[in-house]
Order: sequence, then structure tokens, then C-alpha cells
Amino acid sequence: MTKTITILTSGTRGDIIPYIALGEGLLDAGYRVRIAAPIGFANLIQSSKLTFAPYEGNPSDLLLEQGDQTPLTLGSNFITSIHATRSFLIKARPIYTNMLHTAAIACRGSDILIYGPAAMWGAHIAEGLHIPSIRAVLQPYAPTRQFPSALLPFRFSFLGIGNWFTHWAMTQAIWLSWPREINHARQADFGLPPAQWTDPSLQAFSHQPLTLNGFSKHILPRPSDWNEKQVITGYWRDSGVRQLPGPVGAPEIRLQKFIDSSSNTIAIGFGSPGTNGITHTLKILEDALNMTNAQAVLTIPSKFHSEIKSKNIFPIEYARHDWLYRHVQVAVHHGGAGTTSASLHAGIPTITMPLAIDQFFWGERVYKIGVGPKPIPQRALNAERLAGAIQESLKDNDMRAKAKAISEALSKENGVQAAVSVIRNMV
Repeated sequence: MTKTITILTSGTRGDIIPYIALGEGLLDAGYRVRIAAPIGFANLIQSSKLTFAPYEGNPSDLLLEQGDQTPLTLGSNFITSIHATRSFLIKARPIYTNMLHTAAIACRGSDILIYGPAAMWGAHIAEGLHIPSIRAVLQPYAPTRQFPSALLPFRFSFLGIGNWFTHWAMTQAIWLSWPREINHARQADFGLPPAQWTDPSLQAFSHQPLTLNGFSKHILPRPSDWNEKQVITGYWRDSGVRQLPGPVGAPEIRLQKFIDSSSNTIAIGFGSPGTNGITHTLKILEDALNMTNAQAVLTIPSKFHSEIKSKNIFPIEYARHDWLYRHVQVAVHHGGAGTTSASLHAGIPTITMPLAIDQFFWGERVYKIGVGPKPIPQRALNAERLAGAIQESLKDNDMRAKAKAISEALSKENGVQAAVSVIRNMV
């Protein structure tokens, strides 16, 4: 009998896309596959081969504030950042009540549940449905002494046990978020007692969940103190055929002409949260491009396109990173897991401008493996620093060679198939 696998996820568009690739790989392997995700992702998921099981609510929508007002990070004003985080937690509380209930309904009928980092509460649903579950994450969550938590909005080592404790603390902070709402859902939807205080991954080995880590060992070598329940599969991407369309209409042709008009064309984007103070940011970008004799394809909401006056900036609302990055010389972005994967696969230098959560971690990894300059936090962004990073990325032949070598190594991996093999052994 064909097993039904439900992939439970949430977050931003970039968070969802890797799970669609994973789901399509499972579908091709003969399983029935559903994606349970917020209803706002209907168009994205329904354009795939997967069945969409929608639920209501997405706390990540509340993160679409900008700059110092962005929750879960450290802006230029520490007090403002703390206030933004506190405001986020308050606003998210009522969302969670309905989200947990409707997600539980969406997951019924599953034989196995795979849940992502923005849906760690999926462990409670799997427990309530009495089905096995797998964690599938895009960044390292399991404790290690080798580096501090990937979720911290800064990067420096706490050494050994200090690093390990940051993972423990961040994992517990996520697990214990909104306990009243989670315990209500456990009782109301499944008749379960209150949740255990400790996240399953921090419990005894026999209780720890199998965790698929959807990144490459070439970017983050496997920590020596991880146990066998932590599996690094490689990145979850589709075959690439649907990701690389050429220009088909007038706007796309204009974009291609712009890219081809200079040997120093780069791509710039700020991710789903975007950036605060757009006028100030555009001035920084214009000055940096002038300093480096470069031009940029800038991914930015269409409502801001009229504010762009520079001939060196071509604004677009959206383009597949896998296509865009293969046609430019440098990728400049926020450092999200999916976007970083795309620029690394493209074989070009990556400049990261992290704003929140794991973006600082991936920016650090890009820098440490030599395929990009030192990250520039958005709170510290200015024209001079950005121009220096662009110039280095365009002219440093060693960096460019390393970026191509990493791309070649990544092209030999198939993270989806590796994950499917692990899941098949469990099912």
C-alpha cells in the first residue's frame, strides 16, 4: 500500500521551495506526498506536482518589517530590536492558536510527517496522530562544540561547551515558544497531556528525532560530535530544468539586454523582509555601483521601482535565482539558506548582507570557505563597505576560482535523492 507523506512547513517563500523539491523527489520515488503550508503559498505549491494541504496563519508574515524594526535580530539600536521582538511575540500568539488547529487537520491521513524549522511544533502533531516523524532542516540545529548556534544574529565563538550551550538555549527557546497555545492544541485536538519541557533533540538518544540537514558538507563539514541521527544530505533542489528559463517576453528581453550590456553586472536582493529606508538604501547602492563601475539587477517590490533613477540599476520584482545568478558576475543578498545555495551553485562570488537569524551564519560560511568577502550586516551597510566588497568579488581571481570549484563540487551532489534514500529506509 502506498504511503502518504506530509511535509509540514512554514516561513517565507525561500523556506518553502526546498521542501517542494524534496516532496517532488519523494513523489517520483512512488509515495503520495502532500505539502502542508500556510494558505498564502497556494500558487507556489499548486504550480508543483504536489498536493497542497493548506492551513491558516503564518507568523513569518509578521517579520516583514524592516531594519531596526525587524524582530529576532540586533539592529543598530539594541532597545528598539528588543521591543520589535517582544511586539512580534505578542502579535504571533493569537495566530498560533488557529494555526496549530488547522495544521493538525491538514496533516490527518498521513503515514509519516516531515517537518521543517519554522514548524518544529510538527512534533506535537506527529505525536497526536501516532505516526513517525522526521525533522528536515535547512541549517544546523543539533548541538555541537565546534561553532555557536546558527540562529544567533551575530558570529563569534563561545568555545567548546559555551558553543554547545548556545545550541541548547536556542533550541529550547524555540521548543518552549507559546507553550499555552501548544498545550491547548495537544489537549483539544489529540487529548494529549502537556508537552515535555525538553525538545526531543536534547533528550536521550532513543528519543531524538532523525534529522535531515539540507545543506552540503562542502559548505559546512559534518561536526565531529554529531551522532548518527544527524544526516547531511546536500541541498534540496529540483533538476534545474524548470529553474532556468530564458527570456520569453519584452520585460525579460530588456533584462537580458541589460545584463549583457556590461561585463560587471551583479545581482542584488534583500530577501523576503526587504530593507528599511528604501531611499537611503538606493543611494547606498547607486554610490557603490558608481565607485566600482558596475551595474545591478535589483530585486525589489514593484512599488519602489519608480524611485530608482540610476541607469546602473535594473529593478525587477522577481526572478528565479538559479537563472539570474548564472548570468551575472556577483550575487549580493541577505544570506538566507536557499538564496545562498543558489549563488553557491551558480559558481560566482557571494556578498552577504545579513539581517536576521541564520543569515549571519551562512554569511560566515561563505567567507570562511573563500567564496565571498566578509559579511556586511545590514545595520552597518554603507556605500564604501559595499563598494569594497563588490570590487573584491569582481577582481579577486582566487575567490572566483574557489566559487567555481564549490559549484562543481555541489553539482555532483543530489541532496533530494540522498534524503529520499534515508526516508525510504525509515518508511
